Amino acid sequence: MSTVRLYPTDDTFVLGNVPDPNKNFGSHDKLWISSDSCGGKFSVIGRTHETAWTYLKFKLPDDIKPEWIKSVKLHLYIPDARFVGSSVEVTDLAIRILSTIPDWTEDKITWSNKPTGEFITRVILKSCQETGICGKTGWCQVGGSYKLGHVNISLPFWRVHDSYLSFIVQPGANNNAMWAYSKDANVSNDFKPYIEITYEPKTEVPEEKPEIPTITPTPPVVTEKVDVLFTLIRGLRRVYVRIGETTKELKGVGDSFVYSFLPDTKFEVLAYTKPGLLGFKANLRVTKDKEVTIGFPWKVRIRNTEVTQE
Repeated sequence: MSTVRLYPTDDTFVLGNVPDPNKNFGSHDKLWISSDSCGGKFSVIGRTHETAWTYLKFKLPDDIKPEWIKSVKLHLYIPDARFVGSSVEVTDLAIRILSTIPDWTEDKITWSNKPTGEFITRVILKSCQETGICGKTGWCQVGGSYKLGHVNISLPFWRVHDSYLSFIVQPGANNNAMWAYSKDANVSNDFKPYIEITYEPKTEVPEEKPEIPTITPTPPVVTEKVDVLFTLIRGLRRVYVRIGETTKELKGVGDSFVYSFLPDTKFEVLAYTKPGLLGFKANLRVTKDKEVTIGFPWKVRIRNTEVTQE
C-alpha cells in the first residue's frame, strides 16, 4: 500500500446572495461553510443570512489509476465555527460532503452556475453535548467561537471524473457557520485543504489470463433531503412565511432562509404581512431545480419546489 497527499488545483466557495448570485469568490483565503450568518457577530465577508458552500477539486497523478485507490480521506483545518442566524436553536456543528463533477474552476464558479452533487456522508464535527448548550435558543449568535482545528474525514465512497476528484462541503445543520483555510491562505501546507489517497498498484495481467474485474465501492443508501430556499424579492418591509407549525420572518428584500424536506414532499405555505391578517396560501411539492413565487403585492420566491395541483 502507498499513500499520496494531494492539494487542490481549485478551491473556493459560492454564496447564495440573492441580489448578486453571479459573484465569484475564487481569490479568497478562506473557505466558508454556512447555513446562516449574523452581521458583525459572525458573517460571510460582511453578508448576513447567507448560505455558503465550499468547492474543492484535486488532480489524480498520471501514474495512479483510479481502480488502484483503496481509501480517500479529506483534511480541513477549521479555526472558527459558531451557531448564528436570525433564529438560533443549537443542535450540532456538522458538515455534509458531496461528490460533484469537476466541470468548474475557482475563478468562474458562482452560486448561479454551481454544479450539484451526489451525497457521500454527513459528519458531526462537535456535538452539542460537547459544547454543553444543546437546545439553547436565541438570536444572532448562541454560544461562542469553537476552534475545531484539524478535521480528517474518511469518505465511504468517491468518484474519479476525467482524473479529478471534486467535492462540495455544505453545512450539516441549521444555524451552522464556519470557515477553513484555502490553498491561497498564508499558512503552512499542513493547514491547507488536502486529501490523502491510499492505493495499491497492480501488475498487468498477462493476455492469456482472464482479466480480474475491478470492484467499485457501492455508495450507501441514504435518504437525502433537498434544501428549499425561501427569499423575499420585493415588496413590504417584512413578510411572515408559515410552514406547518414553523413561522419564519423575512425582514426585507433579499432576506432568505433554508428549509429541508424529503424529495417529492407536499406541503402548504402561507405568506402574510402581519400576524392575524389573511395571506396567500400555496400547495407545493419538493423537486430540485424548480422555483415558484407567491404573494401580491409582495413577492416570496421559493426555489426547489413547484406548485402542486390538488
